[in-house]
Amino acid sequence: MPMERITSKDNRKVKEAAKLLSKGGPEGFLVEGHHLVSMAYEAGLLQSFFATAPQPYEVSGYLVGEDIIKRLSTSVHPEPIVGIAKAASPKPLSSQRVLLLDRIQDPGNLGTLLRTALCFGFHDVIALTGSCSYFNPKAVQSSQGALFSLNLMRMGEREALALLEKEGYPLFGTSLQSARPLEGFAFPAKFALCLGNEGQGVAKTILERCQTNIKISMAGIDSLNVGVAGGILMHYAAYLNGKD
Repeated sequence: MPMERITSKDNRKVKEAAKLLSKGGPEGFLVEGHHLVSMAYEAGLLQSFFATAPQPYEVSGYLVGEDIIKRLSTSVHPEPIVGIAKAASPKPLSSQRVLLLDRIQDPGNLGTLLRTALCFGFHDVIALTGSCSYFNPKAVQSSQGALFSLNLMRMGEREALALLEKEGYPLFGTSLQSARPLEGFAFPAKFALCLGNEGQGVAKTILERCQTNIKISMAGIDSLNVGVAGGILMHYAAYLNGKD
């Protein structure tokens, strides 16, 4: 497909794309590098792209210099391609495992959790109000394209809890107090796992609605990064469930 050449950083299309670095959303957000652009295209979600050399994607493409790529990138040494993608529309819950994120605020943590969720079969993800945007550039980069293969939803606490109850997903929380050790614990075949805010953990109002609250045994430190904790819990649920 022919590509239009753009030479000025003040070009209207470049300016509009640059705005997505801070204002990206489900209708349009930036993806950096060949891997993410390719994944967006394969998912049918790539809208357009900027690159320093011709590319095979059958969407609107713009030939640009490295200066424009740098303007559209958050990386110090960016790859020579940046795309604009859109998100897939949320669908009804369909997988056996749901990940509920309560006010996860660090975009790196959010992206890591999305990548991990896809790896371990948590294909439905609900981010509660107060969580970082799925489409923050750092979250997109950290997800390594997982966001294109997940059913991403965003809603308030009350709405999310009502949805999980209606669809028959028992909820399990994570807490350091009044919680069962993960070792030997058995999750049911169908369930939702809630991970909480980096500083405050899962909200008390959610913990009170959980069937069981779980903790990871540890020594030498009193807590784990939520991305690390989420990885341990999701791997356990996928492969070690109920085994000591």
